[in-house]
Amino acid sequence: MSTQAMPRTGVWFQGGLKIKAATELAVRAEEAGVDSIWVAEGPVTRDAFITLSALALATNRVDLATGVVNPFTRHPAQLAATFTTLDELSQGRAICGIGIGARDGLIPLGADVSKPLTAAREMVSIIRSLLARDEVILDGAVFKMDHVRLGLRPYRESMPIYLAATGPKMCALAGESADGIYLMYGTQDYVKSSLSLAHGARTVTEPLRVASPILMAVGKNDDDSVTGVKIGIGLMLTEPNGEAMLEANGVDPALAQPIRDGLAQGGVKALIAAVDNSIIDRLTIVGTHAQCVERLQEVVSWGINEPQILLTGDDPSDLLAVLDDLKSSF
Repeated sequence: MSTQAMPRTGVWFQGGLKIKAATELAVRAEEAGVDSIWVAEGPVTRDAFITLSALALATNRVDLATGVVNPFTRHPAQLAATFTTLDELSQGRAICGIGIGARDGLIPLGADVSKPLTAAREMVSIIRSLLARDEVILDGAVFKMDHVRLGLRPYRESMPIYLAATGPKMCALAGESADGIYLMYGTQDYVKSSLSLAHGARTVTEPLRVASPILMAVGKNDDDSVTGVKIGIGLMLTEPNGEAMLEANGVDPALAQPIRDGLAQGGVKALIAAVDNSIIDRLTIVGTHAQCVERLQEVVSWGINEPQILLTGDDPSDLLAVLDDLKSSF
């Protein structure tokens, strides 16, 4: 048995999952002992907060988080109010998962995403201040606020804030300003270097929470179970930072563009075909039950203390069994 602290396990859903299916999977996950459920959201996709509200009413114990929402389609002040409302509904189970979001989807909406680091810094500050019932006066480079206070009393005095990060500067900002970092899974070198930047920028005594969305399949590379993994990682790599993410993990960055082209020209099937096996090997976990448990144990040893597995397909039993055995090993 490991001498490390037991990890807090979680699951996450991509934004395309229908609410009824997400609710059924969330109940299964809670019954299996996971600690948190995270819901992704795109600029004009299924609403994460409505989904999380349904999950709040269907579950009793698990934390409920966004993975993640951005400050452009919802102003940071509105995000603070929405998270406070979700926390009230769930009786103190909400987690504020925020990030800059999918810039390729935000630019067509007229959003100015030219200052992502500044926008993230101001967003965290605004949300934290409003959740603390402070009055916010801000003449920022991205956001302006004139004597704004939260219009409802929070269920709790504080709420954990996780900032999504991939690049070095955003990783450092997460360590400096947030309670947790939401870091995409990758190679040991990538994860450790990213966390080193986050920890190095930290000035408070509270330990940094480290959550990581992981795509995992219990099976072989040619199994149907890997299809969901290929879709998930493929969609992630269509974002503007796809090349940088591949390069940071020792994968040819040129492999990102065929994925974008496949999705644009042939839809999801073409996207799946365009995901190279080197991407699956370095950015996802695929293997037998025992191999998946072992890989997750390694992930925890790197510093990811809140691993989250994407739930795909109608039967999540194999994935949930891996998470259960991971906990049992600590």
